[in-house]
Amino acid sequence: MDRYLRVYRVINKTFGLWLRPLGTFFILQVRGGISAATMGLDRLVFPRYKDEPLDRPIFIIGNPRSGTTFLHRFLLSNGGLSAFELWEMLFPAITARKLLGRIVPKLDRLSPARYHPSDVHDTSLRGIETDDPAWFFHTLDGPFAWAYFLAWQDTWGSDLSRRSFGIDGAAPQEKERFFRYYEELWRRNLYYKKDQRILAKTSMLTFRLDELLERYPDAKLIYIVRDPVEVIPSGMSLIASVLENGYDAFNRTSPEDQQRWVENLYQASCAMLKVFHDAYTSGEIPEKNLCVVRYPDLIQNLEPTIERICEFAEIEPTASFLAEVRAQAEKQRSYKSKHQHAPDRFGLSAERIQNDLSYVYDTFDLPRKVG
Repeated sequence: MDRYLRVYRVINKTFGLWLRPLGTFFILQVRGGISAATMGLDRLVFPRYKDEPLDRPIFIIGNPRSGTTFLHRFLLSNGGLSAFELWEMLFPAITARKLLGRIVPKLDRLSPARYHPSDVHDTSLRGIETDDPAWFFHTLDGPFAWAYFLAWQDTWGSDLSRRSFGIDGAAPQEKERFFRYYEELWRRNLYYKKDQRILAKTSMLTFRLDELLERYPDAKLIYIVRDPVEVIPSGMSLIASVLENGYDAFNRTSPEDQQRWVENLYQASCAMLKVFHDAYTSGEIPEKNLCVVRYPDLIQNLEPTIERICEFAEIEPTASFLAEVRAQAEKQRSYKSKHQHAPDRFGLSAERIQNDLSYVYDTFDLPRKVG
């Protein structure tokens, strides 16, 4: 209840909305009740899901808008790897999926995905998505709650922001609660879909690398790094579009709130890049656990890049998958993005981003674009 009240107070203060959030909170409570009941039923009806091994789990990490969604969805087409559709994170229980599987995916008009601009990030209840929303749906907490709502009134570096992102080591019981919930979901997904390994795309685990490797010493981490001048304003633009569609956000907020929100998201993005950079350059991540992928290579040299990823992650590519890689590589040779997210839309500049994150450009040999 404390989390609901905290988010409600921020929405009211920032957007001036009193009644509208209550309907959303009610739906989330109903969803939570259904989810808790059906997850309990799973332990009686499908107890063998608990025996599913988390063998060499694959985690795609990196800042949002770095190319993680593309790689995530692309690798899944090889088969044998398990990931969540958005509606499956709303109702993760095996029992719920069997009971609601024909109903829920048709309710896109009630889906949170309806606020996403489809030309920037195409998603729906049936769309394969990052694992991050699962924690938001479960707790109304974490990076999603902070970036979309709490950051309007909070300050990056506060206790609330650090706890939301799992920075500086949460209490042992909180760590256990976090990973235990995701393991419950991952094992159910493997059992339900009869797959062999999980393929999770999650930005929030970038702040939990030490915990991740301690818990899964055989994990395969694929880190994608892209020019921050492209990544940071693109991430802000996506969140801003969702808030515009859902709350008419920027017409309702003061210039002071807008400036605070932008600076908070900027600092969070920089922190996410820095925490990985420091772990990488200090050698904290064993080579056997990590594959770094530059976004330019993913776009310009797809075939050798996918070959390197598959070899690292111990994925045996099928003939049909390799044909898909060849076709996609040919398509990308003539591809030009329709979206150019200028930093100055948010009061930022390419010069500031490049100066603040010069170590990212140097370490990963990213080109510095002018203008």
